[in-house]
Amino acid sequence: MGDRAQIVKQYILSRAAGVLKAPCGKLQHPFIDPGAGYAGELWDWDSYFTAYALCKIREKCTQKEAADAGLSDGDIAPHVTGSILNFLNAQESDGYTPVMVAGGGLFDGYFKREYDKGVPLNQHKPFLCQAALQASERFGGIDGAIADKLVKYLDYYENNQYDEKSGLFFWQDDIMIGIDNNPTVFFRPPRTCADIYLNSFLYAEYVALAQILDKLGDDRSAIATEKAEKLKTAVNREMWDERDGIYYSQDIGFYRAARKIGDFEFHAGQTPAWRTVPLKIRFWGCFAPLYTGIADARRAARLCEHLCDDDIFAKYGIRTLARNEKMYDLGKTSNPSNWLGAVWTVPNFIVYKGLLRYGLTEMADKLKDATIELLSSNITKYGDMFESYQPDTGEPNLHAGFLSFNLLALEML
Repeated sequence: MGDRAQIVKQYILSRAAGVLKAPCGKLQHPFIDPGAGYAGELWDWDSYFTAYALCKIREKCTQKEAADAGLSDGDIAPHVTGSILNFLNAQESDGYTPVMVAGGGLFDGYFKREYDKGVPLNQHKPFLCQAALQASERFGGIDGAIADKLVKYLDYYENNQYDEKSGLFFWQDDIMIGIDNNPTVFFRPPRTCADIYLNSFLYAEYVALAQILDKLGDDRSAIATEKAEKLKTAVNREMWDERDGIYYSQDIGFYRAARKIGDFEFHAGQTPAWRTVPLKIRFWGCFAPLYTGIADARRAARLCEHLCDDDIFAKYGIRTLARNEKMYDLGKTSNPSNWLGAVWTVPNFIVYKGLLRYGLTEMADKLKDATIELLSSNITKYGDMFESYQPDTGEPNLHAGFLSFNLLALEML
């Protein structure tokens, strides 16, 4: 493990400063981009997790190593905080905050134009409050004005992507959801999928917002805490499957066919007593409640039984879709990116951290070792890390030089 870890560490130290970008176009503050394939673009969960990794530099490296790599606190702070400010600068009056902000190119101004047309859009994935809390704890600078914008951002979710009946949040459609071709959302009817990934991390957003507001002495922290608990209850009530011992995304797309023969109306005597219908597809998002702490110890133990299944835990980590799902496909695609089984570092990291949360260290170590072996072998063979990988061979998919989520391996060293 030692040699492989050193290979990964040295690669990260030699390349990671490349994600730190100067202001350009509508990106008025320094920002973080994902690396190869996404130059000049600020993406929501990419920038959060990249910033997370960069903030761990001083824990894993000496002060001199970080400074020599251009990754000292002084180097990264403007980019960590600037990424948040760039998103909030793009926020609309009703709280809508875009998934990404481009400094030029194809996507420059796209979200603003679509928003102005009234197109229902997915907004910034649920990592903005966590990003702000992380920046605040490390560098300070989160004031009341920023907190107000964070409240409005979650208000937008509540007003536009919330199902009152189930108490769950849903995607508007399958565009820019992060897990691009997640079968529980991909090509399905709009506004029908309450995704376990989305709801798990929205719970974490409310928890982070409560902490931010509490630090500011803002009474709204109690409201955020209450909303977090309400969502946690809904996730455990609606998304946990006791028979299968796993969390599933849920279909909330109920439709009543209105039809009559004379005065007789079909199905008029009953409406569904259930709030959701499970989408029984095992993908890596089913394990997100471990990372966010939604699961209790009993559910966590049952959930982790699935990680003993080779259809989920491959040689190099977590298959993004279980191998025995009929949608499983390891094709090398970039539009959408492949989440139908390919291994990505971010699911490996999220599941790893979730296992540690519940004290499941043996399995966490196994996942850590698989991740470091995957990245070090690609660095040794190809001189690079990539966006995603084949789960059983470790061969790379696309975008040599992709940094972003791969930098999370730093905390696993």
